Amino acid sequence: MKHFRWIICLLAVFALVAASCGGNDDDDSGSGTPDAAPTAAPDDSMDDDMDDEMDDSMDDDMDDETDDSMDDDMDDEMDDSMDDDMDDSDAEPVATEEPEVDPCANVDLEATDIGITEDTISVLVMADIGSPLSLGLFQGSIDGINAWADHVNAEGGLACRQIEVIEHDSAINPTETTNGFLTACEDAFAMVGTTALFALNTSDLQTCTDAHGNDIGVPDFAYITTEPPHQCSVVTFATSRPNSECPFDGSGNRAVQSQVGHVQWLQENAEPNLNGVYLVPSDLPSTIASTMPQLRSFQEIGVVIDGEPGISGYTTQSEYGAFIQVMRDTNSNFAYTGSNDESMIKWRSEAEAQGFDAEGVIWMCQLACYTPKFLEAGDVVEGTYVWIWFLPFDEVDQNQELADFMEAIDNPFPAAWAAGSWAGGVLFEQVVNSIVAEGGPNAVTRQAVLDGARSLTSFDVNGWWSPADYSTTQNIMPCFMLMQVQNNEFVRAYPTERGELDCNPDNVISMSRDWGAEFGG
Repeated sequence: MKHFRWIICLLAVFALVAASCGGNDDDDSGSGTPDAAPTAAPDDSMDDDMDDEMDDSMDDDMDDETDDSMDDDMDDEMDDSMDDDMDDSDAEPVATEEPEVDPCANVDLEATDIGITEDTISVLVMADIGSPLSLGLFQGSIDGINAWADHVNAEGGLACRQIEVIEHDSAINPTETTNGFLTACEDAFAMVGTTALFALNTSDLQTCTDAHGNDIGVPDFAYITTEPPHQCSVVTFATSRPNSECPFDGSGNRAVQSQVGHVQWLQENAEPNLNGVYLVPSDLPSTIASTMPQLRSFQEIGVVIDGEPGISGYTTQSEYGAFIQVMRDTNSNFAYTGSNDESMIKWRSEAEAQGFDAEGVIWMCQLACYTPKFLEAGDVVEGTYVWIWFLPFDEVDQNQELADFMEAIDNPFPAAWAAGSWAGGVLFEQVVNSIVAEGGPNAVTRQAVLDGARSLTSFDVNGWWSPADYSTTQNIMPCFMLMQVQNNEFVRAYPTERGELDCNPDNVISMSRDWGAEFGG
């Protein structure tokens, strides 16, 4: 059932007044004191003089009092005026809200392209679910897109229209994958959440015509792209970035970027001198080529690789005994699987069966181990480190997009690919909303969507994921967070602050090699 589940994690290795016042200093005015009369014997002349002087003095006093009173009144008025001015300057400005413009008001909606009518936008989600090799493999991707569409429709729709979802099962089959591309070309406006392992030929996807007869292809907002033709498709925008150079014909050197922040953290906080075994999923050439850059990037930062054996979904638990023996012989203190949860469970179970001292080893896995099934293995996986590039599902209080996803998916622990396909839906939604904001709901065409997606240099699923650059296929998502299994729970180990990712540019290493030739088996 789980033969191909591990492939997802490999390919997934893959921002927030001055006021002044002044016043004038005014001088108070007043009259001077009258001169004293000379001493002399009293007579009429003196009486007259005294009367005159008294009258003059009284007049002067009255004038003085009047002047003083007026000065006081003026001072009071000026003080009151200044106080009022200062109060006015301290007052909060009254906010005037711009009325929200409804882009759907007074608009006659049109059928602007294939898959878009006056009322609906049709999207196609294609995933490998019906193969007997692994029934229901990527059902989570189908579930994620249906949940996203229901959420958007409940919020009023997209471009003034409701989203309709078309489902297609690619069945881990190249022919059915091509049929999915053809169905999207004819019936859907865009593909969203594509999770197909065998996209070996994308010529139809890239060249099908729009409503105006232009051979521009159909926008494809995929989750994973395993094969170079899909990774390098000019109409494909995968939320798990290819982190590889395009164009690429499938052979020779290829420039890539690799995430090493999680291992650097181990070197700084757990064990500076790591040496150990790295298990390489080797069923397909594409999985080998996708895995080897990470393995070699570990060596670039000083990890000694004691062995790099290939494994498949058919590798039995007892066959993991050989890897345990290599670890014994080389005194390994590090064990990393590039495969899935089943691989790590088998490895650790066999270590326990053989009495191997697992306590002295740092066990590490990536996104494909972030599953309920991994925890169901119990004590055998205790202490295992798991790293991912988005906030974990239990931190809904830290991010609204994550909260919306968890409410819509209605599953306490959904499949990781449900999160990946939802992210593809949000990417498509953001591009369409930008087109509507600039040109209105009738400006939405396949060409406009392709142009908008190609110009995005930073998209982080509204703060839930590590930011990604869609103007190139080569740049990897720089952020990560690390969890550890403790008492049958995934516990945040680093960064310790909830809602945080480590986005240090030093987390990324660039290399160029012939990755298909790197694997020795």
